[in-house]
Amino acid sequence: MELVLKSGLLRRCLMLLEVAVFAGLTIWVSRSYVAHRVARSLTFEDLQTASRLDPGNSEYNLRLGRLAQYNVTDMNPDLAMEHLRRAAELNPRDPQPWLELAAAYGFQGRTVEAEASLRRADFLAPNLPSIQWIIGNFFLLRGDNDEAFRHFRVVLAGSNQYNQILFKTAWKATDDGQKILEQLIPDLVSTEIEYLYFLLSAKRFPEAQGVWKRIAAKGEGLAPAQVAGYLDQLIGAHFPAEAHQVWDDLKNLGLIKPTYEANSQNLLVNAGFEDDLLNLGFDWRINPVEGVNVGLDASNYHSPSHALQIRFSGKANLNYRHVRQFVLVEPGRPYRLRGFLKSEGITTDSGPRLGVQDAYDITALEKFSEMVTGTTEGWTQVILDFTAGPKTELVVVSVARLPSTKLDNQIAGKVWVDDLSLTAIPAEAERGR
Repeated sequence: MELVLKSGLLRRCLMLLEVAVFAGLTIWVSRSYVAHRVARSLTFEDLQTASRLDPGNSEYNLRLGRLAQYNVTDMNPDLAMEHLRRAAELNPRDPQPWLELAAAYGFQGRTVEAEASLRRADFLAPNLPSIQWIIGNFFLLRGDNDEAFRHFRVVLAGSNQYNQILFKTAWKATDDGQKILEQLIPDLVSTEIEYLYFLLSAKRFPEAQGVWKRIAAKGEGLAPAQVAGYLDQLIGAHFPAEAHQVWDDLKNLGLIKPTYEANSQNLLVNAGFEDDLLNLGFDWRINPVEGVNVGLDASNYHSPSHALQIRFSGKANLNYRHVRQFVLVEPGRPYRLRGFLKSEGITTDSGPRLGVQDAYDITALEKFSEMVTGTTEGWTQVILDFTAGPKTELVVVSVARLPSTKLDNQIAGKVWVDDLSLTAIPAEAERGR
């Protein structure tokens, strides 16, 4: 239906109405703009003026409440409460006024009202770490660890900003590691790993083991490199069996190939250097040394398809034991270490060899095989028999080179190592030797 305006009076009335609406909007926008400009000043009077010009803006009341609450020269808690309540009324879905109101109640010792305001903020922002951080601290100060941990768990799940301080705070609040793990630490691998290393730094190995068990039970979002430090610290703290269990967990999760698994026929893993060198756990460790290059060689090997090549630059008289692997053994038991070495242009009277030593006490065990020097014709088999010390549980198998005592002592040349094995010598064979 088309409306035709035939009456001049009606047209003029509509024009006047449009003008009136436009003028009203202009006034409203102008007042809001002026209020905003005035409010940029931090003086109490200017904020009051801004609030009168734009009475529906909760931000001005919020800022007035803050000034009245925290101004050290003109503090007015009652006035602060009035403005903060008004701010919450004007914008009830914003958690910030409720937080400010809770603080004001707290300053007056009105904990019931403070808690009610905080629970309102919690309802409005249940997953916002900055809000949950404040709420958690409120309950922590009241001694309600269960409620505090519930909110801090949200903080840890949504941000890593507070991780370390929350870990420390939790242990100060309660000495119950199981409670902290269950109630505070979220099911998030990155947070669990960080908490694991926090516990290690505090030498809390039993609690760290509990965290690891929870991580391993899921096995999601985990990489072996994240666990390397844990393995090293367990080994360093004389917990080799526990470290090997972590290694087994990684294999069971499919994060390490089955080829890295030791067995009764060979206690070494990746003994033929056919797989990548993980440089962690119970695989080969390659410690960088200036003047030495180490890597896999696919063109020269004893059995297909790789060997380990070590190249010395000839610039130092090295005491070299930097290709090594940790191996669990039984105390007092005899073993045989065997491997194949090939050399090219190895200088000095002290060449590369295989070595084995107690991981914690070399006075209990330290032995070396025959060495290779110069250029060998093909591959040379070397054998090293040894007996684990009475308390030896962990040994280090290495490719070693001992310093030369000669004047011409700077080692150069190449050595290849392949097809290593470490096996227990049967009791019958030992008696027959």
